[in-house]
Amino acid sequence: MAILLVAAAVRVFWAFYAYRGAPVSAIRSGDQYAYWYSGSELAAGNGYVSVLDGEPTAYYPVGYPALLAALFWTFEHTPIPDNVPLAANLIQAVVGTASVALVFVIGRAIFDTRVGLVAAGITALWPNLVFYVGALMIETWFTFLCLVAVAIIATHNWSTGPPGRARLVAFGVTMGIIALVRPLILFFFVGLVVAVAIAGGWRRAATSLAWVLLPLVVLVMPWMVRNAVVMDAFTISTNLGDTLCIDRSDDATGRFRFAAHEGCVPIQESEVERYRGNIRKAVGWVIDHPDRELKQIVRRGWYTSRYDHDGLKEVENKEEGRFLGHRVRTGLSHTADWYYFVVLAVAAFGIPAFFRGRRPERIF
Repeated sequence: MAILLVAAAVRVFWAFYAYRGAPVSAIRSGDQYAYWYSGSELAAGNGYVSVLDGEPTAYYPVGYPALLAALFWTFEHTPIPDNVPLAANLIQAVVGTASVALVFVIGRAIFDTRVGLVAAGITALWPNLVFYVGALMIETWFTFLCLVAVAIIATHNWSTGPPGRARLVAFGVTMGIIALVRPLILFFFVGLVVAVAIAGGWRRAATSLAWVLLPLVVLVMPWMVRNAVVMDAFTISTNLGDTLCIDRSDDATGRFRFAAHEGCVPIQESEVERYRGNIRKAVGWVIDHPDRELKQIVRRGWYTSRYDHDGLKEVENKEEGRFLGHRVRTGLSHTADWYYFVVLAVAAFGIPAFFRGRRPERIF
């Protein structure tokens, strides 16, 4: 309870401190404005439309804008004060605190209470997780949902065999929700199948996977059908084309950039044409340059993991732009990065101990 109180206090404080109103433009606020605009249009009954031209879109997964739309609609139809940006921050503070509780549950289930407490304590004060509470981005919700999925499986007593049907269906429901927020869920299925195969054989693994896929398909299929009818693209998100094409061209360096370079479909083309064309171009480039793709994987990994204060950048990317002083910004950035690197260093000792069969809590 003490850890959760600290986690909640830090996140609520940051939710108020980082509040600077709603995003004001796609240029200044990027994805945050797109989520905000799409959520407000959904709440107004105008459908899921693009921030660029107001036409139907499937570019961003609908999950997070739908959550914002629920906030918009609730405030519009109730006496609750109409301050959606602050409410979104506070709700994300609650969700972030719940994530800390889930880390404890997972750590206790896999090891013991002490490991769960240490893991929860580390997560409670993780700077970048706190920073993202103040940004209208999917990271806080995505982290929470992933932890829910892991907790559903980790709290099962595996000594009695693979998980039962009810637990697998609950896991599948969570997978469906995650897919609508950020469809990066393949590794969850791989982990579950391997675990069930070890505990009960490959036939049981196939049956378990079917029970997981059933609720997932039920949740995701209506959105994919909508996209097929409205967009002529049977997909969760047309963003996949740009995502694949960004770093698969001759001049790619591994850094993020917009999919407007020569190796991608021109941005003047329609959303669906870019989606299909960029997938073809990306796959073709990988087939023709397998050695370069391996190098790019390493480069992407480096640029993705070289620091851990991106949440701070997002928070300062809304209405008033940079609101932190130079010293405060630099101090918070360095603190976040060092916190991240120290935890990685501790993990470097914990992971080998885990695979040697030692109980990792001895490290502490």
